[in-house]
Amino acid sequence: MHRHCEPACRRQDEAKQSKGFFTEIASSQKTLLAMTCDRMFTLGIETSCDETSCAILENGVKIRSNIISSSLFKHRPFGGVVPEIASRHSLEQIDFVLEQALEQAGVRLKDIDHIAVTAGPGLMGSLLVGVSYAKSLSWRLGIPLIPVNHLEAHLSACFMTPDNPTVKQPREFAGMLVSGGHTMITHHRAGKVRILGETVDDAVGEAYDKVAKILGLGFPGGPILDKLAQQGNPKAVLFTRPKQKKRFGFSYSGIKTAVLYHAQKERARPGRTDADEQKYIRDIAASFQRSAIGWLVEKALDAMSYLNVRDIAVGGGVSANSYLRKRMAEETSKAGLRLWMAPLPLTGDNAAMIARRGFELRNRRPAALNLAANPGLRLTAGK
Repeated sequence: MHRHCEPACRRQDEAKQSKGFFTEIASSQKTLLAMTCDRMFTLGIETSCDETSCAILENGVKIRSNIISSSLFKHRPFGGVVPEIASRHSLEQIDFVLEQALEQAGVRLKDIDHIAVTAGPGLMGSLLVGVSYAKSLSWRLGIPLIPVNHLEAHLSACFMTPDNPTVKQPREFAGMLVSGGHTMITHHRAGKVRILGETVDDAVGEAYDKVAKILGLGFPGGPILDKLAQQGNPKAVLFTRPKQKKRFGFSYSGIKTAVLYHAQKERARPGRTDADEQKYIRDIAASFQRSAIGWLVEKALDAMSYLNVRDIAVGGGVSANSYLRKRMAEETSKAGLRLWMAPLPLTGDNAAMIARRGFELRNRRPAALNLAANPGLRLTAGK
């Protein structure tokens, strides 16, 4: 029996057996009680970096709320995320964000069945806010606490499809995680996770930010370069593919340096006008994106062939990139493969994906109240 229904159902039985009390409950009340018994609410809490987010997920599929408070505007003047600012923002906002999540979802704290919280990886200060908050709520409410790996949650978000909420996650699939801090290819089978390869230096999202900074475009660089690339010539500059010892390894430090040297040489050319500069920025953005994303697509398809799987999930902040989504859709469709990507609102850091992964792990032994944040948390062997 559902935890929330026990007191109500017990009172119903006692009322039927006691003389002088109600002998039956109205049909509408019975229906409401049955509906309540069928529901399971997961509270997700995400504070791994510069976002503070709380979400309520019903039965692991329906997003009742997903509130996000971003501190990004506070970091822009510094050209990157400042850990102290990020953690202070989470500390100041988390009460309000939870309140808004509960209000939008139309549930109360006592309706929550379990709490899923990002335990890592991420910024230590920010993680501590979320983990400490989740532990206090777990203790206060007497409900299970489920630690979630932020990376696993990004891939779980790929299967959160609003148009078909009951879709079943494939038993075996390839995964590609692309974000500001991680770039890796993974193999998922029956809940087990194996890393096939990852970047040896910069992540793809990190490369986007650094290239944008070189070109004087601001932070974060991903959305800016993506927009400019759509207006430029992707073949204006041809970048050399990095040599990798490992088949599924990545490297993005070289292309970043190549952009730096190319920009310095171009800007030193005499007689350049503002119009030349604007055209150059569009062309170099398009050329960089064509190479950076092209390498991802090629390795993703190679991994699917190597693993002999039909499904691939592409998650992380960079999965919002329009060129990546277009290329992956084209190539997988051409090969008769199935592509899973999170809806755009769920590509960035958010608590709905944490709640989803927590729901998937709900049968695992709950965490103790000495749970610690782990900024260097790696992908594990799964469930």
